[in-house]
Amino acid sequence: MVLMPKDGDQVIPLAKLGKELRPDYLVIKHCSDDEHGTLGVNYEKYEELYDILKEAESYGDDEYLVKVKWSKITSKGVRNYNRCYGTPFHLQISGTGLIAPCGSFFNEKYKKYHIANITDPNVRFKDILKSERYWDVMNFLASDEFDACSMCATLCLQDKTNEVLDAYKKGKLSLAKPRGDLPQHINFI
Repeated sequence: MVLMPKDGDQVIPLAKLGKELRPDYLVIKHCSDDEHGTLGVNYEKYEELYDILKEAESYGDDEYLVKVKWSKITSKGVRNYNRCYGTPFHLQISGTGLIAPCGSFFNEKYKKYHIANITDPNVRFKDILKSERYWDVMNFLASDEFDACSMCATLCLQDKTNEVLDAYKKGKLSLAKPRGDLPQHINFI
């Protein structure tokens, strides 16, 4: 469920429906508004839904998880970074094959962020990732010329990745070599 605060009355009925139908899980997350606030999401209003969201989680059991994305819902739409470092980790492809840094930039008005189209039979995905165009876009998003607070959607897919990478870049976080057994799928990570 992509929850807008005005639709809080739908949370409990959905959690109950999930309990009845028995999917593996239900995820309730915030709505990401664009940089112009086109959807009119009032992030302060999520706070009024905390009790409802906690109740929704209580419908979960050993076979049905109700998961609220608390970290973004409680953030009130506030970012603590200005650069977008996360896009190389979460590159997105639209249903038409358009490759862009994120879904917020699929619209034609963001053409300056469009990298390529995967449906082009003359271009391989690995060549796209090695292309000058790809790196021009990635470097722009991580540069001083880009301001994530004013030039892109609020609390996007890359938000948590950006928080960690920004803290690392500013020396507020160190990344220690992992200890113990390597995680599964380390080649993917």
